[in-house]
Amino acid sequence: MTWGLDGRLRFGGAVFVLALLAASLSAQTQRLSVSIPSLKLTANERIVGFDIHVQSGVIVELPKVPFGWSLSIDNDPSWKTRVSGSLSVGAAALGPDFFRDFLVIDVEKDAPADVPFALHGEVIVTSDFATERRVKLGMKDFVLKAASSGRTGPR
Repeated sequence: MTWGLDGRLRFGGAVFVLALLAASLSAQTQRLSVSIPSLKLTANERIVGFDIHVQSGVIVELPKVPFGWSLSIDNDPSWKTRVSGSLSVGAAALGPDFFRDFLVIDVEKDAPADVPFALHGEVIVTSDFATERRVKLGMKDFVLKAASSGRTGPR
């Protein structure tokens, strides 16, 4: 197969346009890893559920899926997304280390001004599986760091 000069120019042009498109899409988002490093649990408490809300961002990865848990990710197009989880058996209760780099999000840089980036939620803990305590989380409770991902394609 021979391309000729005209074919090579068209192919090179198409590659250039695709590269510009990819750069444009990545310039609109910032990929971050999310942690909750200072979750305060008493000596016998274990995590039995969580509900995290992301505003002006989308959830792109949940790197650790705990055994015995039911998880739900709702990447709603309204700039408000959510991930929640609950265990199905007491033996699957988690310790606070689960929340180290537990979520990867893309922050939308071009989101509407009235919908600024924010994280909030709650973690549900128990020590006896009869009573639960809800730990409220605000933006100050989350630690964000730049993340890279091997994912390609659409968010």
